[in-house]
Amino acid sequence: YAAVPLGLALTSFLGSSPEISPALPWLLLAGLGTMHAMLYRTSGVPVRKRFVFEVALFMVLITILVLYTHDIFRPFESYTPYISEAMPLIFILFCALWIKTFGMPNRADFQRYGALLGVLCIIDLVTEVALYQAAPIVRLIGNVDVLAGLLLVALCASLKPGANDGGAYEPNQGHRVWRILIMLGIAACLSRTGLFAAAWIYLCFGRGGKLVRTVCSLLFLTLIGLTFLLPTTASDAIRYTDYWLWVESVRLYTESPMLLFTGFPIGNALPITFPVGMSGIWEAATGSPSMMGVYLPQVSSFWLRLTLAWGIGIPLAFLTTAFALLFRRLTRMGAGLIAALFAQGMTSPLLFDPAMAAAIGFAFFLALSEPQRTANVKIEKTETKKDSPEPEAPAKPGPVEEWNMRPL
Repeated sequence: YAAVPLGLALTSFLGSSPEISPALPWLLLAGLGTMHAMLYRTSGVPVRKRFVFEVALFMVLITILVLYTHDIFRPFESYTPYISEAMPLIFILFCALWIKTFGMPNRADFQRYGALLGVLCIIDLVTEVALYQAAPIVRLIGNVDVLAGLLLVALCASLKPGANDGGAYEPNQGHRVWRILIMLGIAACLSRTGLFAAAWIYLCFGRGGKLVRTVCSLLFLTLIGLTFLLPTTASDAIRYTDYWLWVESVRLYTESPMLLFTGFPIGNALPITFPVGMSGIWEAATGSPSMMGVYLPQVSSFWLRLTLAWGIGIPLAFLTTAFALLFRRLTRMGAGLIAALFAQGMTSPLLFDPAMAAAIGFAFFLALSEPQRTANVKIEKTETKKDSPEPEAPAKPGPVEEWNMRPL
């Protein structure tokens, strides 16, 4: 929520830098998590005898991978596009392993760091307007759709549980200041899909009465209309390419309906031709020449990319699984996350982006899990001490146990 946007801002101020994989921070976290799992077992008791040996073996493995990366992965180069399109599943498994190692985050964590990101988005918007008299899509701290997606997850974590949540217990964590900063951050992003999702979530599941929820939702919708009046910037080419890819995909499915079920060949360029005038917009948005064609990693929409790669079956299975898990334990946080995924997935990469995938994965595990009653821990301890019966005296050991005698 803070490190990645601040890192992007730092590289923007420093100028050109070597190309770094967006998954590098999560690879480093995976390494630290592995070392922690070597030192501590599930019980939390440190196991120091084997720790040094296991870490030494782990570092030898990492050294071999770094030195001979090209040679090791050369036989698997043909599978690289498939691994790239399977990244949503990989990131969800990463979240599951992280929670297994370090435990479940709580709602206060999402709100605290969501408020921090909201402050960064407000400062970034003020800076952009002061320096460039514009509000571009690609800001100093990242793409507004990605930033809005992270803030929407924090907004869902701030939703107050209601009386008709199926009896599921949800802690009412967080502070009003955090919730205000999160909503102001979403407004400062000026992401159209983010504002629409925020209006939808707050109107249906937000805090306050009907009048307050309606007014806040109308303000978000008004900001959507305001985005069409803002001066255009060079980064607006990203929006045009998103709209164009959706239209071209519908045309391809109309011409070949079977592709809707089978998907397009992964690793090959999509059979899309650039019309007159679109080549310059594509090159400005992606930095890739139009003569190279359009590839799946260049499709920013999560739902569109998933459908183009695997067919309509995988997105439908994803939504069916999400709804099935949601209705098993119906909560407002889970319902809000479904709404955010549905809306924000139209323009943002969601689970294909490492930062968004980590936040969404942790949030879904939190929404679907049985939370600890952290708010009632002290009360429960007091009641236990007050109402618990006196412990019984241990039974007197027999002669065999007392003298540790053995049968002859």
